[in-house]
Order: sequence, then C-alpha cells, then structure tokens
Amino acid sequence: MGAPAKGEAATKARIMSHMNKDHTADLEYYLRAFNGLSASVAAKPQLVDMETDKMVIKTAASGDKTLHTVAIDPPMANLSESRARLVDMTRDALQRLGLSDVVVDRYLPPAGFDCVVFFGVAFYFFCAATVSFVDRGAGTPIWDALDAAIPPALGGVAGYVWLVKAIFVPVLAIHVTESWWMHRTRMERHRVPAFSGVWWLWVGSVFFEGIPAFRRLDRLVAMERAKKEAQKH
Repeated sequence: MGAPAKGEAATKARIMSHMNKDHTADLEYYLRAFNGLSASVAAKPQLVDMETDKMVIKTAASGDKTLHTVAIDPPMANLSESRARLVDMTRDALQRLGLSDVVVDRYLPPAGFDCVVFFGVAFYFFCAATVSFVDRGAGTPIWDALDAAIPPALGGVAGYVWLVKAIFVPVLAIHVTESWWMHRTRMERHRVPAFSGVWWLWVGSVFFEGIPAFRRLDRLVAMERAKKEAQKH
C-alpha cells in the first residue's frame, strides 16, 4: 500500500472512530432524513464503512443483515473534506426533520414572577387534592376553620368548595395540553429525550406555570444560539 493510500486509510479510520464515538446522533439523523427510516429503526447506528460518495451504516434494529447506504452527493474529492461535508449534511438533515441546531440539555428554574405563577397553580392543585377533607359539612374542624377565615362575601367555605371543584376539569385540561404542547413544539425540536430528567423538569414546569416556562425556555435557546454564533467569529 502506497503512502497516499495509507494516509487515506488512516483518515477513514479516524473519521469512522470519531463518528461512532461522538456523533451517533448525526448518523441517526442521516438515516431518518435521507433514507426515510423511522426513529426506532434508525436508533443506535454504527458507521461500518465510508467512501467519498457514501456512508454505510448499520443499526441495532437491522444488525449486520441489512446495511443502509447514505449517499454523499456530490461526492467528495477525498476524505479530508469529510468534516465540512458531514457538518453540512447534519444541518440539512436537521432542517428536513424539523429539528433545531440548538440542543437543550439543561433546565432554568423559575424566578421572579414565574415563581408566583408556579406556586399559585401548585397551591390550587393542593386545594383540589384536599377538598374532600374539607367537604364533610359544617361542624368539622376544617370546615369551621375555613368558614371563619373566608369572608361571607366570597361565599365562605361552601363557595370555596364549589369553586375548587368547578374549575378542576378545565384547569387540568389546560395544563395537560400545555405540557403536551411543550413536548411537541420544544422538547422534540430541541432534541430533549422524552422522559429524561431535563424533559421532566421542563414539562413539569409548564404544567404548573404555563406560558412563563415557554418564555424561559425560548430565552435559553436564544442564549445558546448566540453562543454558537459567537464561536464562529
């Protein structure tokens, strides 16, 4: 094997090792965006071969029986072009899949007015969870204590019990819908694994906060994007 061939082989081995170690997510995006594989079929990919015009990838679902060929179009002049080309392919794949180039991997807790909203909603759900202990009629210690604390103009304890029960279904429906919308439009787009720790923190925050949590996440994404842009210069 001549020196150029040895150099190309070494470059190929280095690229494949790097992709399989640090960029398996990118390999999965290639399979989903360019080959039309589902997320489940494309999961846990491994680059098994690479040429100037293609990548050959296997996945956990396909194993060695079915190898997937991802075209590199136009072909590269040599493998030294791989870094820039693969970056471009990843960007293209993300756009096709509707995914963001910014990955959310941390959580920002509520602060300021966001805390007021969080604890306000949490307090309502506490009231809803304990209303059955209150609604045992006059003469019980809890009923009498709340009836003395809540002014008659606000309906007293009877008005409190009625209100907590009356708004439970719409409040729950609104907050469950907001949590689903956070998953659908933010968590998936910013590549947060479902049911991961970060996912639970953000989705849980939306359940109790609603819009403030969306705004906080959007601010985090804007900050991370600004960092990426600054690194380019």
